[in-house]
Amino acid sequence: MKNLMKKRDHREKPKWKFTKPVKILVFLFACVLLAFLVLHLLNSSAGFLGNTGKAISNMIFGKEGEMTTISKSSLEKVFEISELSTSDYTYNAIATAYDEDGETVRYYVAYDGTVTAGIDFNKVDITVDKEKKCVRIKLPESKILKTTVDFGSIEYIFKKDKYDTETVSQEAYKLCEDDLNKRAEKEKDLLSLANENAKTIVEAMIRPWIQQLDEEYTIDIQ
Repeated sequence: MKNLMKKRDHREKPKWKFTKPVKILVFLFACVLLAFLVLHLLNSSAGFLGNTGKAISNMIFGKEGEMTTISKSSLEKVFEISELSTSDYTYNAIATAYDEDGETVRYYVAYDGTVTAGIDFNKVDITVDKEKKCVRIKLPESKILKTTVDFGSIEYIFKKDKYDTETVSQEAYKLCEDDLNKRAEKEKDLLSLANENAKTIVEAMIRPWIQQLDEEYTIDIQ
């Protein structure tokens, strides 16, 4: 048991990173914006894109080719998704299963788990000051969106053979979920990182669009 525990010790420290969906979302948004601009130019000069090109162009430009004004409602359309995942913690942890007395150890269970944090876009507060040409966006505090235990990663160390029962896998999985949720509640760094990532992502989503409409506008994200 000591050897296995030593093997797991170096894996206990959580790691955080940008989630793949976040990277993909930012990249796709930039590509879509570029595509919109190209479609508009082609649509206005050549006139051969047809109804599909016009429909896509109208998402940024008005029906008669005029650019959409910067407003709260137009910005809210950019955020028409309920939640945004902005950071992950990856855990390689060990939980302990006790007997009914709460002291006798029955077995240890090692597992891999992921905690995902992000923001709720329904709670984003948007203010557009047309006189000062400023867009102010107040983001909600990040929260834990999801915790996931990799069932296939679970390994056991039984104190006695009698504890290796047919139902132990279900019990152990629930134990790992509870353990991961408790760890997530203590992770202040995770939520802090998620807040910073959210600001970076939101700015990347709206800055190209706003600058295209009016480059004099400034963006204040809090």
